[in-house]
Amino acid sequence: MPQRQRRATLFVGALALEALPAALASGADLVCIDLEDAVPPGRKDEAREKMLVHLGGVTVPPAVQLIVRVNAVGTPEGDADVRDVLARAPTVGALLIPKVESADEVRSVARSADATRSTVELYAIIETALGLEGAASIARADPRLKALFFGGFDLSTALGCEMAWEPLLYARSRVVHAAAIRGLEVLDSPFPDVDDLAALLENCSRVRALGMTGKAAKHASQVKTILNAFTPTPGEIAKARKIVAMFREDPTRPLVYEGKLVELPTIKRMERLAALD
Repeated sequence: MPQRQRRATLFVGALALEALPAALASGADLVCIDLEDAVPPGRKDEAREKMLVHLGGVTVPPAVQLIVRVNAVGTPEGDADVRDVLARAPTVGALLIPKVESADEVRSVARSADATRSTVELYAIIETALGLEGAASIARADPRLKALFFGGFDLSTALGCEMAWEPLLYARSRVVHAAAIRGLEVLDSPFPDVDDLAALLENCSRVRALGMTGKAAKHASQVKTILNAFTPTPGEIAKARKIVAMFREDPTRPLVYEGKLVELPTIKRMERLAALD
Protein backbone atom coordinates (compact mmCIF):
# COMPACT_ATOMS: atom_id res chain seq x y z
CA MET A 1 0.00 0.00 0.00
CA PRO A 2 1.40 3.44 -0.91
CA GLN A 3 2.61 5.39 2.10
CA ARG A 4 0.91 8.69 2.96
CA GLN A 5 3.32 11.54 2.46
CA ARG A 6 3.45 14.27 5.08
CA ARG A 7 5.90 16.71 3.54
CA ALA A 8 4.11 20.06 3.66
CA THR A 9 1.56 21.19 6.25
CA LEU A 10 -0.37 24.40 5.62
CA PHE A 11 -2.27 26.09 8.46
CA VAL A 12 -5.62 27.86 8.16
CA GLY A 13 -7.14 29.77 11.08
CA ALA A 14 -10.49 28.48 12.27
CA LEU A 15 -11.84 32.03 12.04
CA ALA A 16 -10.55 32.45 8.47
CA LEU A 17 -12.11 29.46 6.75
CA GLU A 18 -12.69 31.43 3.57
CA ALA A 19 -9.03 30.50 2.90
CA LEU A 20 -9.71 26.76 3.20
CA PRO A 21 -10.52 26.04 -0.50
CA ALA A 22 -7.25 27.63 -1.62
CA ALA A 23 -5.35 25.72 1.07
CA LEU A 24 -6.88 22.41 -0.03
CA ALA A 25 -5.79 23.20 -3.60
CA SER A 26 -2.29 24.39 -2.63
CA GLY A 27 -0.57 21.03 -3.02
CA ALA A 28 0.07 20.64 0.70
CA ASP A 29 -0.17 17.06 1.95
CA LEU A 30 -1.75 18.19 5.22
CA VAL A 31 -4.08 21.15 5.68
CA CYS A 32 -4.49 22.06 9.33
CA ILE A 33 -7.38 24.09 10.70
CA ASP A 34 -6.02 25.85 13.77
CA LEU A 35 -8.20 26.15 16.86
CA GLU A 36 -5.26 27.02 19.10
CA ASP A 37 -2.85 29.86 18.26
CA ALA A 38 -5.05 31.34 15.52
CA VAL A 39 -8.05 31.85 17.84
CA PRO A 40 -8.09 34.37 20.72
CA PRO A 41 -9.11 33.02 24.14
CA GLY A 42 -12.58 34.54 24.17
CA ARG A 43 -13.59 33.06 20.81
CA LYS A 44 -12.68 29.38 21.18
CA ASP A 45 -16.26 28.07 21.36
CA GLU A 46 -17.36 30.29 18.48
CA ALA A 47 -14.46 29.17 16.29
CA ARG A 48 -15.06 25.48 17.00
CA GLU A 49 -18.75 25.70 16.14
CA LYS A 50 -18.12 27.70 12.98
CA MET A 51 -15.53 25.16 11.86
CA LEU A 52 -17.79 22.17 12.49
CA VAL A 53 -20.67 23.74 10.57
CA HIS A 54 -18.38 24.78 7.73
CA LEU A 55 -16.85 21.32 7.35
CA GLY A 56 -20.28 19.85 6.64
CA GLY A 57 -20.04 21.34 3.16
CA VAL A 58 -16.36 20.73 2.42
CA THR A 59 -15.01 18.04 0.10
CA VAL A 60 -11.42 17.07 0.88
CA PRO A 61 -9.28 15.95 -2.11
CA PRO A 62 -8.04 12.34 -1.79
CA ALA A 63 -4.39 13.41 -1.78
CA VAL A 64 -4.92 15.80 1.14
CA GLN A 65 -5.38 14.97 4.80
CA LEU A 66 -7.46 17.52 6.68
CA ILE A 67 -6.28 17.86 10.27
CA VAL A 68 -7.25 20.05 13.22
CA ARG A 69 -4.91 21.58 15.78
CA VAL A 70 -6.91 21.38 18.99
CA ASN A 71 -6.22 23.30 22.18
CA ALA A 72 -4.07 21.75 24.88
CA VAL A 73 -5.20 18.45 26.38
CA GLY A 74 -6.72 18.85 29.83
CA THR A 75 -8.05 22.36 29.23
CA PRO A 76 -11.81 22.89 28.83
CA GLU A 77 -11.25 24.17 25.29
CA GLY A 78 -9.00 21.28 24.30
CA ASP A 79 -11.28 18.62 25.71
CA ALA A 80 -14.27 20.17 23.91
CA ASP A 81 -12.27 20.34 20.67
CA VAL A 82 -11.42 16.63 20.82
CA ARG A 83 -14.94 15.58 21.80
CA ASP A 84 -16.73 17.61 19.14
CA VAL A 85 -14.34 16.94 16.26
CA LEU A 86 -14.55 13.20 16.88
CA ALA A 87 -18.35 13.35 17.06
CA ARG A 88 -19.12 15.78 14.25
CA ALA A 89 -16.25 16.03 11.74
CA PRO A 90 -15.76 12.75 9.84
CA THR A 91 -13.67 14.47 7.14
CA VAL A 92 -10.93 15.23 9.69
CA GLY A 93 -8.18 12.64 9.35
CA ALA A 94 -5.95 13.62 12.26
CA LEU A 95 -5.76 15.69 15.42
CA LEU A 96 -2.66 17.77 16.02
CA ILE A 97 -2.08 18.00 19.77
CA PRO A 98 -0.10 21.06 20.93
CA LYS A 99 2.32 21.45 23.82
CA VAL A 100 2.44 17.73 24.55
CA GLU A 101 4.47 17.08 27.70
CA SER A 102 3.67 13.44 28.50
CA ALA A 103 2.61 10.20 26.87
CA ASP A 104 -0.54 10.27 29.00
CA GLU A 105 -1.82 13.29 27.07
CA VAL A 106 -1.60 11.36 23.80
CA ARG A 107 -3.19 8.30 25.38
CA SER A 108 -6.07 10.42 26.67
CA VAL A 109 -6.93 11.59 23.15
CA ALA A 110 -6.44 8.07 21.81
CA ARG A 111 -8.93 6.70 24.34
CA SER A 112 -11.48 9.29 23.22
CA ALA A 113 -10.95 8.21 19.62
CA ASP A 114 -11.25 4.55 20.57
CA ALA A 115 -14.54 5.23 22.35
CA THR A 116 -16.04 6.69 19.17
CA ARG A 117 -14.50 4.02 16.92
CA SER A 118 -12.86 6.79 14.97
CA THR A 119 -9.98 6.07 12.58
CA VAL A 120 -8.44 9.47 13.27
CA GLU A 121 -4.65 9.67 13.50
CA LEU A 122 -2.75 11.68 16.09
CA TYR A 123 0.18 14.06 15.71
CA ALA A 124 2.00 15.62 18.67
CA ILE A 125 3.85 18.93 18.82
CA ILE A 126 7.02 19.01 20.92
CA GLU A 127 7.32 22.68 21.90
CA THR A 128 8.00 22.90 25.65
CA ALA A 129 10.98 22.01 27.82
CA LEU A 130 9.05 19.15 29.45
CA GLY A 131 7.89 17.92 26.06
CA LEU A 132 11.47 17.84 24.81
CA GLU A 133 12.55 15.95 27.93
CA GLY A 134 9.81 13.35 27.43
CA ALA A 135 9.89 13.16 23.63
CA ALA A 136 10.99 9.53 23.49
CA SER A 137 8.20 8.45 25.83
CA ILE A 138 5.67 10.54 23.91
CA ALA A 139 6.71 8.90 20.63
CA ARG A 140 5.87 5.49 22.10
CA ALA A 141 2.53 6.59 23.58
CA ASP A 142 0.00 4.99 21.22
CA PRO A 143 -0.20 3.33 17.78
CA ARG A 144 -2.46 6.16 16.56
CA LEU A 145 0.47 8.56 16.85
CA LYS A 146 1.99 8.88 13.37
CA ALA A 147 4.17 11.98 13.51
CA LEU A 148 5.92 14.47 15.76
CA PHE A 149 6.00 18.18 14.96
CA PHE A 150 8.89 20.33 16.15
CA GLY A 151 7.51 23.57 17.61
CA GLY A 152 10.52 25.82 17.35
CA PHE A 153 8.83 29.14 18.11
CA ASP A 154 7.34 28.17 21.48
CA LEU A 155 10.32 26.00 22.36
CA SER A 156 12.83 28.81 21.79
CA THR A 157 10.77 30.95 24.17
CA ALA A 158 10.67 28.17 26.75
CA LEU A 159 14.43 27.63 26.50
CA GLY A 160 15.27 31.32 26.43
CA CYS A 161 17.25 30.91 23.22
CA GLU A 162 17.16 32.53 19.80
CA MET A 163 14.88 31.12 17.11
CA ALA A 164 17.91 30.21 15.01
CA TRP A 165 19.66 27.11 13.67
CA GLU A 166 22.51 26.62 16.14
CA PRO A 167 20.57 27.30 19.37
CA LEU A 168 17.86 24.80 18.38
CA LEU A 169 20.06 22.14 16.75
CA TYR A 170 20.18 19.94 19.86
CA ALA A 171 16.40 20.18 20.35
CA ARG A 172 15.67 19.34 16.71
CA SER A 173 18.03 16.36 16.87
CA ARG A 174 16.38 15.11 20.02
CA VAL A 175 12.93 15.18 18.41
CA VAL A 176 14.28 13.38 15.34
CA HIS A 177 15.78 10.73 17.62
CA ALA A 178 12.48 10.29 19.48
CA ALA A 179 10.56 9.90 16.23
CA ALA A 180 13.05 7.32 14.96
CA ILE A 181 12.39 5.09 17.97
CA ARG A 182 8.96 4.25 16.53
CA GLY A 183 9.55 5.08 12.89
CA LEU A 184 7.36 8.18 13.08
CA GLU A 185 7.57 11.02 10.64
CA VAL A 186 8.86 14.31 12.02
CA LEU A 187 7.99 17.75 10.68
CA ASP A 188 9.80 21.01 11.30
CA SER A 189 8.31 24.33 12.37
CA PRO A 190 7.52 26.98 9.75
CA PHE A 191 10.19 29.20 8.23
CA PRO A 192 9.34 32.75 9.32
CA ASP A 193 10.27 34.72 6.18
CA VAL A 194 7.52 33.94 3.66
CA ASP A 195 9.19 35.99 0.90
CA ASP A 196 12.67 34.42 0.99
CA LEU A 197 12.15 31.10 -0.80
CA ALA A 198 15.88 30.57 -1.35
CA ALA A 199 16.49 30.70 2.39
CA LEU A 200 13.49 28.42 2.93
CA LEU A 201 14.98 25.86 0.54
CA GLU A 202 18.31 26.00 2.36
CA ASN A 203 16.53 25.51 5.69
CA CYS A 204 14.56 22.56 4.29
CA SER A 205 17.77 20.95 3.05
CA ARG A 206 19.31 21.30 6.51
CA VAL A 207 16.40 19.80 8.41
CA ARG A 208 16.00 16.99 5.86
CA ALA A 209 19.68 16.13 6.30
CA LEU A 210 19.03 16.03 10.04
CA GLY A 211 16.35 13.38 9.52
CA MET A 212 13.14 15.39 9.30
CA THR A 213 10.57 14.32 6.74
CA GLY A 214 8.55 17.50 6.25
CA LYS A 215 7.90 21.07 7.30
CA ALA A 216 5.00 23.32 8.18
CA ALA A 217 4.21 26.37 6.05
CA LYS A 218 3.11 29.80 7.19
CA HIS A 219 1.82 30.71 3.71
CA ALA A 220 0.71 28.85 0.59
CA SER A 221 3.61 30.43 -1.32
CA GLN A 222 6.00 28.22 0.68
CA VAL A 223 4.31 24.90 -0.12
CA LYS A 224 5.93 24.22 -3.51
CA THR A 225 9.43 24.82 -2.16
CA ILE A 226 8.81 22.50 0.78
CA LEU A 227 7.40 19.78 -1.47
CA ASN A 228 10.40 20.01 -3.79
CA ALA A 229 12.82 19.79 -0.88
CA PHE A 230 11.23 16.74 0.74
CA THR A 231 10.15 14.78 -2.36
CA PRO A 232 12.52 12.00 -3.46
CA THR A 233 13.36 12.11 -7.16
CA PRO A 234 12.02 9.36 -9.47
CA GLY A 235 15.59 8.08 -9.67
CA GLU A 236 15.86 7.80 -5.89
CA ILE A 237 12.57 5.90 -5.70
CA ALA A 238 13.59 3.57 -8.56
CA LYS A 239 16.91 2.86 -6.82
CA ALA A 240 15.11 2.12 -3.56
CA ARG A 241 12.72 -0.31 -5.25
CA LYS A 242 15.63 -2.09 -6.95
CA ILE A 243 17.47 -2.50 -3.64
CA VAL A 244 14.34 -3.75 -1.87
CA ALA A 245 13.67 -6.26 -4.66
CA MET A 246 17.26 -7.55 -4.48
CA PHE A 247 17.01 -7.91 -0.70
CA ARG A 248 13.75 -9.84 -0.88
CA GLU A 249 15.20 -12.30 -3.39
CA ASP A 250 17.51 -13.58 -0.65
CA PRO A 251 17.44 -11.77 2.72
CA THR A 252 20.21 -14.02 4.08
CA ARG A 253 22.83 -12.99 1.54
CA PRO A 254 24.94 -9.82 1.82
CA LEU A 255 23.51 -7.24 -0.56
CA VAL A 256 25.89 -5.36 -2.83
CA TYR A 257 24.53 -2.56 -5.02
CA GLU A 258 26.78 -0.73 -7.47
CA GLY A 259 29.82 -2.10 -5.70
CA LYS A 260 28.75 -1.02 -2.22
CA LEU A 261 27.55 -3.18 0.66
CA VAL A 262 24.01 -2.22 1.69
CA GLU A 263 23.38 -2.67 5.42
CA LEU A 264 20.00 -3.46 7.01
CA PRO A 265 19.32 0.09 8.30
CA THR A 266 19.76 1.38 4.75
CA ILE A 267 17.42 -1.32 3.44
CA LYS A 268 14.75 -0.21 5.93
CA ARG A 269 15.09 3.36 4.70
CA MET A 270 14.84 2.12 1.11
CA GLU A 271 11.64 0.25 1.99
CA ARG A 272 10.05 3.52 3.12
CA LEU A 273 11.11 5.21 -0.11
CA ALA A 274 9.89 2.30 -2.22
CA ALA A 275 6.43 2.57 -0.68
CA LEU A 276 5.95 6.12 -1.98
CA ASP A 277 3.86 6.83 -5.06
